[in-house]
Amino acid sequence: MSEATAASSWRLEGMKAIAVEAGRTAMRALGRHRDVTTEQKGPRDFQTASDRLAETTIVAGLRKLDPEAGIWGEEGMGDREGEGRRYIIDPIDGTTNFAWGIPHFGIVISYEEAGEIVAGVVYDPSMDELFAAETGKGATLNGQPLSVVPNDDPVNALFGAGLPVPGQVVSVPEEAYHRALRRMMDTSSGVRRLGSSALSIAWVAAGRLDGFIEDGLSHIDMGASVLILREAGGIVTDFAGNERLAEPSAICAATPGLHPWLAATLRD
Repeated sequence: MSEATAASSWRLEGMKAIAVEAGRTAMRALGRHRDVTTEQKGPRDFQTASDRLAETTIVAGLRKLDPEAGIWGEEGMGDREGEGRRYIIDPIDGTTNFAWGIPHFGIVISYEEAGEIVAGVVYDPSMDELFAAETGKGATLNGQPLSVVPNDDPVNALFGAGLPVPGQVVSVPEEAYHRALRRMMDTSSGVRRLGSSALSIAWVAAGRLDGFIEDGLSHIDMGASVLILREAGGIVTDFAGNERLAEPSAICAATPGLHPWLAATLRD
């Protein structure tokens, strides 16, 4: 986007403050040894008391900020219907990292109108980094404009990728996904599995990664970060090249120069 970003709306400023408050709440309980109520929602799918507490904090803040809007949270702590608009919450994206005491996870709040994410924040409380964007207004990191780093050379690129659990890859044959990972590893300067899809996509916007792939992501996980990357000048599609993402969806996110190469690794 342009070097300057337009002024944030009252909504986005409120979402920022709420995300920071929830992040501080989560940081007080970082680590499995301090949160004895870690539970499994399913195979390799964890929930902690801090997920529920952070979402409760976010829901309370959003009800004050925008009393008539709908709410959809990963933990279902305050879901309610709205008239064509809603806030979508992932209270801790990267719960496995969080439960094991790894300080890399994000607080994600997306705002949706008429089926489109038009505002979003991703807050990394460990780094005190707040990514934010609104449609047509650019993306920011701690208030400073974000723009992807131009790169069209996969050899000199650093990629992120999800390492799927069994059954996660559904958009392409599992072997095709594994071949793509192998091509990325054989060609690039490295592949990182960071454990938070929301932060990984936001890191492409910040130039810390040049691209990212993962399958089976919900709008809860990636809605805000997809908007942030697009507003920073990046490209996000599913594995088939569609810009309109299903629920759930595969994600192929990259700089404009590298997206065609990254997408091709998943097709060939």
